[in-house]
Amino acid sequence: MLKLGIEDAIDDYQIQLGRFRKLLLQTLIARIFQICSDRYQTCGCEVMDCGNIDCPFTNKSALNGELPTDGLDCLIIDAVMQVNYSKGDVLFSQGQPSCCVYALTNGIVKITCLTADGHEQIVGLSSPRGLLVGLQSLTDSHYAYSAVAETDVSACKIKQRALMSTVRHDGEVAISLVKAVNIQLENSRALLRVIGHHHAAAKIAAFILLIIPDSVYGRHRFKLPFSRSEIANLLGLSEETVCRQMAIMKRNGILYAPRGSIEILDWDELQEIADEVHEAA
Repeated sequence: MLKLGIEDAIDDYQIQLGRFRKLLLQTLIARIFQICSDRYQTCGCEVMDCGNIDCPFTNKSALNGELPTDGLDCLIIDAVMQVNYSKGDVLFSQGQPSCCVYALTNGIVKITCLTADGHEQIVGLSSPRGLLVGLQSLTDSHYAYSAVAETDVSACKIKQRALMSTVRHDGEVAISLVKAVNIQLENSRALLRVIGHHHAAAKIAAFILLIIPDSVYGRHRFKLPFSRSEIANLLGLSEETVCRQMAIMKRNGILYAPRGSIEILDWDELQEIADEVHEAA
């Protein structure tokens, strides 16, 4: 029953993103000829230099595989600020007036909603992989979900109104926004695939592999930003089940998970459990 509720919540999250993508594509198609002929017009405001290469709205056209020392130009003019949050800080709350989206530079943000009985349900994760936090509420007057820093987070905070205004006359920004929606949808589908595993061990192994930052993949130790309770909440398992399965993986020499971090000892075995080749026993 809990698993069904989690999947329904994530399905709703994807539906909102899908509706927004449809609206965005309709706007893009309607203006395609104008976009092709009318390149980006500056307003005389200073262009912000940004080191966030994962942000969809940094100008990467001049890149040759290296980040310039003076940063990248931001394609959204005079409407972006760089912000920092500590673990546990709230970027925005469910029901709050919707005003900004966030392109993460570092850290992980969990997306949550409140159930009818007031219980917090984790329905999504965002990390610096081209994802935009708050994207699902871009065309709504209020945020449909809450966003909470699961680790220390740095991000570009982008004003929604300025972003949508830029989309109307800049084809490069419009296409970047479509790509960001697609990345967000794929991220939600990946989470659904994790939750859809039949066995608890497979869910936990797949989740661990999902949250591994690209920069540390293949190395042994990295910070585990989620508590056992949060992992249980997200995967539709009990906290006792999560603790037991991770203890089994530890006993089998697959991983070691002291408080606040995790060390992968056998990547191949962890992947096989995630793929449900066999269960941890």
